[in-house]
Formats: sequence, structure tokens, C-alpha cells
Amino acid sequence: MNKIRSFAAIVAANLTLASCGLGTTGTTTTNTNNQTAVLQQTGAGLLGTLLGTLLGNTTTQQSLVGTWTYYGPKVVFESENILSQLGGQVVSSNLEAKLGTQLQKMGFTAGKSKLVLNTDNSCSLALGTKSWPGTYVYDAGTNKMTLTGVLGLAQLNCTVSVQGNQLFMLFEADKLLSVATSLSSKSASTLSSLLSSYSGLKLGWVMTR
Repeated sequence: MNKIRSFAAIVAANLTLASCGLGTTGTTTTNTNNQTAVLQQTGAGLLGTLLGTLLGNTTTQQSLVGTWTYYGPKVVFESENILSQLGGQVVSSNLEAKLGTQLQKMGFTAGKSKLVLNTDNSCSLALGTKSWPGTYVYDAGTNKMTLTGVLGLAQLNCTVSVQGNQLFMLFEADKLLSVATSLSSKSASTLSSLLSSYSGLKLGWVMTR
């Protein structure tokens, strides 16, 4: 616990320096690339765990279209404040490992589970031997995607972001629990216990094409 608190303090300090445009050596950084380099020097990979960074690009309806294959779990912090309080990458890595285990029990298999998003707003999700057809709607103003019919759920809402060949699908805790409940009651129970210890996080997965 003391190590985590110490790490959190280091994270908070570096975030403050970065926001002021200062690196760890006191050198002024004048662009995002330099700030990224400074943060990566802490060994935390912080920018990849902040929601605002993931949503900083422009995700369009067209960029969502295609066949996406499940890659792995993803945990992000909703703010820098939450990130520094919880200990940054230490917490996200541990949570991602636990989340990955539960997603596997729910049927998500890296390299095999697929989501297809079509231009006519139809879609399908395949987990193992099961497949669900449905439809989707994307709101570029809020980065929200609503899936209808998949996983046997009337609606499934998530925050999405396309970055290159990666699709991030992130959920509020209760929405992810809805997914778990529809697929595995045991996973739902485990996730409920896990998520009750944290707030200010979005959890989900990354897919690639």
C-alpha cells in the first residue's frame, strides 16, 4: 500500500509538471510529443490510461465500419485526479488482468471473438459458438455507441474511440455488469465485487482490424 501511495505521489507530481510544460529535468516542453515523452519517462504510460486522451481524436461513423477482432481488456481513468489518487498504471494493470480473466469466462477470446459494424448500421457480435445480429447507432458528439440486440440485450451503451487500427469500447460499471449478467452469472458476481472498490474508471476492451 505504501508503494502504491508513493507511486501515486510521483504520478501526481509528474502530471503537474507536464501540465505546466516542464519535464523532469526542468526543460520546457512546447508540444504534445514532448509532454508524452516526459510522462513515459515515469514508466507509467499515463496518456494511454486517460479517457480524455483516447477521445481526443475524431472518430467517425465511417471509421467504425469493418470487422473488429477482440485483442484484450482495457481500463481507463476518467480524470487525471482519479489516476493520481488510485496509483496510475499499477492499478490499471492489475485491474486489466482481472478484467481479462472475467471477459475470457464470458466468451471473449483474443484473435477469435469478432464484432462486425456495417455501413447500413447493422452489426453482429460473435463470441465462441454464439453470434448475435443487431444494429448500432453512433453519436459523434458524445462518442457514444448504442448497440441493439447483441448479447440478448435490448440496448448496450458504450463510449468508443477509433485510433488507427484499434477500437476502444468502454463501459460504465453497471453497463459492463449487464453484459456479464447476460453471459455468465459467476463473472457478474466477480465483477460486481471488483468494481465496488473503485470509481472514476471506465472498463471494457480493445479490438483490432
